[in-house]
Amino acid sequence: MAQTSQIVTRDPRSATAIFSAPSEEVAPGVVVHAQFSNTYALETSVGLLLIDPGLYRLSASVHRTVRGWRDAPLHTAVYTHGHIDHACGLRAFLEAGDHPHIIAQENCTKRFQRYQLTHGLNASINQRQFGREVFFPREFDWPTLTFRDSLTQRMGQLDVHYTAAKGETDDHCYVWIPERGYLFTGDLIIWRAPNCGNPQKVQRYPLEWADALEKTAGLGAEWMFPGHGLVVVGRDAVRLVLTDTAAYLRCIIDQVLARLNEGEMPEDIVQAVRSDAALASLPYLREMYDHPQFIVRNLLRLWGGWWNGNAADLLPATFAAQSKEIADLAGGTAAIVARARALLAQRKFELASHLAEWAARAAPDDREAQMLKRDVYEQRLAAEPNLMAQGVFRGAMNDAKEALGEERVTRAGQVAL
Repeated sequence: MAQTSQIVTRDPRSATAIFSAPSEEVAPGVVVHAQFSNTYALETSVGLLLIDPGLYRLSASVHRTVRGWRDAPLHTAVYTHGHIDHACGLRAFLEAGDHPHIIAQENCTKRFQRYQLTHGLNASINQRQFGREVFFPREFDWPTLTFRDSLTQRMGQLDVHYTAAKGETDDHCYVWIPERGYLFTGDLIIWRAPNCGNPQKVQRYPLEWADALEKTAGLGAEWMFPGHGLVVVGRDAVRLVLTDTAAYLRCIIDQVLARLNEGEMPEDIVQAVRSDAALASLPYLREMYDHPQFIVRNLLRLWGGWWNGNAADLLPATFAAQSKEIADLAGGTAAIVARARALLAQRKFELASHLAEWAARAAPDDREAQMLKRDVYEQRLAAEPNLMAQGVFRGAMNDAKEALGEERVTRAGQVAL
């Protein structure tokens, strides 16, 4: 094992999160391929266990890493969940002649079926979210062995325990190997605030996520191997990351529940709930990808349906018709544009965005309205640290640029959590 690994920490509260690092053996009998998401191979006496084969485009790279480390047959591959950055990199092993068991929670098969059904939708969502083309597969290497709640597999002298745990997805699981003290969390830990509010994706499960974190914290793991970011070594350090992440979620969950049970309106809850600032300042809980307001909205969707509490929005007029009425009341689109420009000059981005949308929807062929929309979201994008919000703001800016005949802006470089 490397003594000064970039991607291993014993002091997570003082660590710097990274998401790409040279492949290396990071723990006894464990090699990591860390390029955005983490793929792990574990050596056993009957062959290798591959945990999260990764992205389709990195399959050959993962294969080279593993085969440069060990030439034992691939006995088993497991998908901790069916997201494409974790479950789509097995092809190079299969083409090289390996015939592993492929283990996943039973909902993974349904996820792959849904991905095939909604391929175009998911491709467009990922392009908007990451600001550039992201390959979204149509074909998958399907699980050969699935389980509902738990599964134990004997691999030589090791018992490998697979346990279902809803969180980022409904098909998530974690892997626990008690003989080694090894815990592979998948995306229960991502070295960012939990990704359980994504506004463009299907339902996520903050409460079950917190439950799973607290359960795994009680295992006494000596090593924790996350789906993204740094490997953590040391029983106390592992427990700290797990319990801090659970506490971050519980803070939001408890506030939402209390306010829902008091009968507060959804939009009031969104504006009122805040995450724990001290927890959000930790290296493994920075709110750089998901946003606490998005988590709140996901909980509202889970527990209270899609209605936002505004009776007019239950059976609404089209947004274009509403925008036209607002423009007429304001004295025309030009008045909205002028007011939005004044707000933009004051950096009141939230209000300026509403006005820009009204102007562009009321008069989609009005160049001044589209220029306003472009400029509002360009400035809001530059000021926004949250990557999910950046993706939506960039998409709105690009819609306006396209309407103006201008070139769309893409985000260069590696996607990041």
